[in-house]
Amino acid sequence: MAFSGGPDSVSLACILRDLGYPVALAYVNHNLRGAASIAEEAWIADFAERQGFPLFVRRIQPEEWINSTRGLQATARRLRYEWMEALAKERGFPWIATAHTQEDLVETLLYRWTRSTSPYLLQGIPYRRGRWIRPLLYTSRRDLLRYLRENGLPFLLDTSNYTPRYLRNQIRWWALPPLYRINPSLAARWTERLQLYRMERKRLHKLYRRWVARWLTPKPYGLLASGPAPKDAFFFWAICQQRLSWPEAQALWRLWKTASSGAFFHHQGTLYVRVPQGLQIGDASLWETEWPPLLIPPDGGRWTWGLWHIEAGRGHPSAPGFILIWDYAKLSFPLRLRQWRRGDRIRPHGLHSHSRKVSDIWPEIDLYGFERKHALVVENAEGILIGAIGYRVAEGLAPTVPDTEIFYLRAQYGEYPPH
Repeated sequence: MAFSGGPDSVSLACILRDLGYPVALAYVNHNLRGAASIAEEAWIADFAERQGFPLFVRRIQPEEWINSTRGLQATARRLRYEWMEALAKERGFPWIATAHTQEDLVETLLYRWTRSTSPYLLQGIPYRRGRWIRPLLYTSRRDLLRYLRENGLPFLLDTSNYTPRYLRNQIRWWALPPLYRINPSLAARWTERLQLYRMERKRLHKLYRRWVARWLTPKPYGLLASGPAPKDAFFFWAICQQRLSWPEAQALWRLWKTASSGAFFHHQGTLYVRVPQGLQIGDASLWETEWPPLLIPPDGGRWTWGLWHIEAGRGHPSAPGFILIWDYAKLSFPLRLRQWRRGDRIRPHGLHSHSRKVSDIWPEIDLYGFERKHALVVENAEGILIGAIGYRVAEGLAPTVPDTEIFYLRAQYGEYPPH
């Protein structure tokens, strides 16, 4: 168990021992208080020896603080937890116990209320997470002090718990005492409400996950969010599954509800693009990716190109998809398949030599967002645009009689369908 020598950890160690559990103490000397840190470690070693507890000690070196980019308390917590996880794995300990009490739970709730408006952060301290357990989480510190007095057990007081330098201490000594004067049962009432909230949240999250499963569809670029989306389920998905903050989730909701097609929101390497069907969600790097052109010989073949699976050759394609068909005798090889660019124009068969912007074609075949960014066109050996995927081939190249030998190009976005 995590041990500091304070009243909470001394109580937990002795209670677990009295209940018949084998207990080993894990102590971290942060080396932040000079002689006081040395004296504390010596006291803990003496306590462990007198009480018969095995003791493991981790001394944090000065360079470990210097190399950290996080705050002091966050770094100390990370170092403690990483070491105890490694120790438990090495020694085969099934559980790691910490001596968090009901007061710690209340302080954590108030701490999070002051730091965030997100309801998904009002979760307090879990009784168990993985191998970490907190047996005293619903026990008051007053009861623990009574236990220590009745059993004549010594303990230490850490002076860093009394300095107003840290926000948690400000909450403990400045914010909570007036609240306890208003309601001496504050800790019990908040604990009861938290337990009720956890039950409500468990049921709600089950419902939310069902909603999310209904309107999220896997796509080659990532996901498509479409269909009805209740606001609370949407925020659950955005905050709990997409790891957005509350303001970021609000921005994404506005994108979903009010933005025009083509608007986007970027967050830590993920791009959310508004399209008529809803939201496309994909890796932002895919948005800027340019694949080298693919050369297609006269005898055709099969290739994976970007997020497309390409099949080309004489005769008829073996499966459905975006298909272009030309008169084989009128082609000049190799054909060159590439991503479309702004300014591309094509003279489609049937428009009597009138040209069209390729960018005007994509909305007609419902290509938006990532799918439009990855749309492809085909050039002949002279560099003339002879086809746009999902649309007609160029003027004069379409087969005109039934017995014309044809050359086809089939493109499937994502995986090939079974055939």
